[in-house]
Amino acid sequence: MKLIFAVVHDQDIDALFRALASAGYRATRIASTGGYLRTANATVFIGVEDDQVAQCKSIIDQTCRRRVHRMPVDMTDIDQGSIAPVQRGGGVLFVMPVSRFERICPPVMAQAKR
Repeated sequence: MKLIFAVVHDQDIDALFRALASAGYRATRIASTGGYLRTANATVFIGVEDDQVAQCKSIIDQTCRRRVHRMPVDMTDIDQGSIAPVQRGGGVLFVMPVSRFERICPPVMAQAKR
């Protein structure tokens, strides 16, 4: 079993989650912020079997796109017109082995009478 940590652009997260759900994968999202461009990211945790890593990576490749972006004005004291645009987006993946996985699903408790 593997755990995929995917750091993706916040604008791609809805499409990514729809694609993962359509393929039968469950994922957990944690909001995060990129250090370089100070933009919103999402860190996604996906537990998969070893033979599913390539398919999961393919879904991420298809849904997380690169964009051209200019650095925020507060990050530099140089005229913005002289700064070359940078590409951002896509994703960063970390694939780690998992020795144990458990899904904890306690029973739903009945609502107390009022």
